[in-house]
Amino acid sequence: MDGRQDEEAQGNGPRTQVTFFRNYNRTLGAAYALLLVGLAGFFSWQLSEAFDDELVFVRGQLERHSQFLEFVLRSSGDEIERLRLVAAAERESGRACREGRQGALHSDLRSEARGQSGDTTRETTRETTRFGPGAQVPGESVGFHRDQTRAPDAGGNLIGAGPLVGRSQAFYCDLGSALAVGGQFQGLSFHLPHAARVRFIATERFHLVYPWQSSEKLPFTADLYRDPVWTLAQPQANPDRRKFWAPPFFGGPEVGLLAPVASPVTSGERFLGVVAIDMSLDYLNRVNGYFGYPLGTVAVVDDRGHVMAHPGVYADPLTVRSPAGLEQAVPAKLLPTVSALAALPAGEPVFRAGWILVQRPFVSAPWYLVYAVPQRAIWQKLLLERAPGMAAALLALALIMAISYALTRREFVGPAARLVEYVAAARTLQGSAIPKVPKAWRPWFEAVGRAFGESLQLGSLRKELDIAARLQQAILPRQWPQDTRYSLWGAMQPAKDIGGDFYDHFPLGDGRRGLVVADVSGKGVSAGLFGMVSKTQLRSLATHRLLGPATTLSEVNEALCVDNDAAMFVTAFYAQYDPVDGTLSYTNAGHPPPLLVRKDGARTWLGRSDGPALGVVEGAHYGERSVTLTPGDMLVIFTDGVSEAMDLEGREFGLPQVGTRFEHSDTNSAREAVEHLQAAVATFSKGAEQADDITCAVLFCHGLGLDEEAQ
Repeated sequence: MDGRQDEEAQGNGPRTQVTFFRNYNRTLGAAYALLLVGLAGFFSWQLSEAFDDELVFVRGQLERHSQFLEFVLRSSGDEIERLRLVAAAERESGRACREGRQGALHSDLRSEARGQSGDTTRETTRETTRFGPGAQVPGESVGFHRDQTRAPDAGGNLIGAGPLVGRSQAFYCDLGSALAVGGQFQGLSFHLPHAARVRFIATERFHLVYPWQSSEKLPFTADLYRDPVWTLAQPQANPDRRKFWAPPFFGGPEVGLLAPVASPVTSGERFLGVVAIDMSLDYLNRVNGYFGYPLGTVAVVDDRGHVMAHPGVYADPLTVRSPAGLEQAVPAKLLPTVSALAALPAGEPVFRAGWILVQRPFVSAPWYLVYAVPQRAIWQKLLLERAPGMAAALLALALIMAISYALTRREFVGPAARLVEYVAAARTLQGSAIPKVPKAWRPWFEAVGRAFGESLQLGSLRKELDIAARLQQAILPRQWPQDTRYSLWGAMQPAKDIGGDFYDHFPLGDGRRGLVVADVSGKGVSAGLFGMVSKTQLRSLATHRLLGPATTLSEVNEALCVDNDAAMFVTAFYAQYDPVDGTLSYTNAGHPPPLLVRKDGARTWLGRSDGPALGVVEGAHYGERSVTLTPGDMLVIFTDGVSEAMDLEGREFGLPQVGTRFEHSDTNSAREAVEHLQAAVATFSKGAEQADDITCAVLFCHGLGLDEEAQ
């Protein structure tokens, strides 16, 4: 009995083994079939995820590209504002009038008279004939220019109608302003490589053009006053006197299409003229060509529907004589009008008629960056990139189904286990070398390594930015004077993690108190660092040398001008307050004028700038003024982030509203006044994105005399 059982057992052994392997093969085959089906679904899901990741990558590239272009546009806008400030400051200081008369007599300007026969006689500005006051200025038969200048690259050519002598006082003042602006041109060409031309068109019938060209090529004609740059700058068209972007135009075969950014120049209520920088669209198209994604097209379109940059439309920009329309950059079925373009959600991909559209508006110009790509192009790219890996994986699995369990372990189980270990090591940030695995598995290890490496780098960068932001906030004063004679308070709300504004106060050693509010150009890390340097320089000079406001800012300006390769600058209002008699001595370096609110409700703006922004003009001179505070008076100092705060409809808060907020104010301390103004700006903005730092400081006079004798 036992023997038969042994034989049955022996006889059943092979059949059991065959059945086992048959079942194993069936099970393994079914498992791999299910796995193949699952892998096909997984690859489909992975392609879908890759498509989403590709869109995220494209959005990131567009954001970086728009920031680069934004810098180009913002630098032009900042420079045109600087030129406007130079012209206005010269005009308002009175220097322009003196320099204009001297320039008309002693510069390389030459007047030219043409007779009816056509022959030309030239005479220097030292001519003996003079026109008396109120004399009629001759017509277009007499003009002046700088054709014979020995330094054509220094300030361009100044060309006009009429003589150089016997003109009105306004003419010589405007001429002086133009000469002051021309003195900035040579430096401008170094840090604005995209500026093909700079112009100053004056109401007194002359224009200044840089780079230099002869008066024969750029004559002064009445057509200048029909130029959109001129018409859009007029007070009727631009009552707010804001800088603007004019339509592009053809500037000649040497420069091609140009896009002007311009600003009206005024002195009080008088319109002096307009200063404009003509940006080269050839340069803009070269910058636009740096877009870091191979598929689709990226274009720049203005609010009038003109295409400013496009790799196909402007393949050879210098040969194009008129700007292209929107329909030449994007199919009309996708975006029939500029309004349709502006209606797209900013920065978000929109799927339309088999295409993907992404639009990003610029801040510094009423332009849009628009990207368009067919959806099938991205799918084709992903398939071409991933098909070899997918095919290799499917082939490996097909081979595994035909071989033994050992090969299965070697070709799948082993690499999979090592991948899990590699992922676990990468998640703990320990890192390890890619182990020896089949070639088809290496992209997985490399992708995991790159992903966790990039995550670590991003985390470190975020920590560094957080530390920088905390340091920048830490340098702002946290303690305020405890004095019964006056109260002082300030606050800053940065537009980014690291703000460009700062404020400070400090004792001056003789009982007086120093107070400064400043605004650095730009935002972010660079602005924060420049602000820290500026604050340190000013505080050190003010507390150790006890200089007056004007001298202190002059020396700070000289220090900031040294090695200022980034061309950054800072506007500042610096005051020294004596609480014994209420005297406030101050200097304004290109900063918005503070508001003085008297106890009886009277409001006064403390004048305009006493000099240019710090770090702009080496050797600049700064004036100094003073005012007396009495008990109940307060001084409100703020940056342009307050006056230029916008609501959801794009309207600015404005200087008038700052004054209105304190018309019937019953605030009794500096802190109440600061919080009152901040609340007013927040209510006005109604959730609109903050575009600039909002900084405000208030000095409130409660009494006078020595501290123990305060009233």
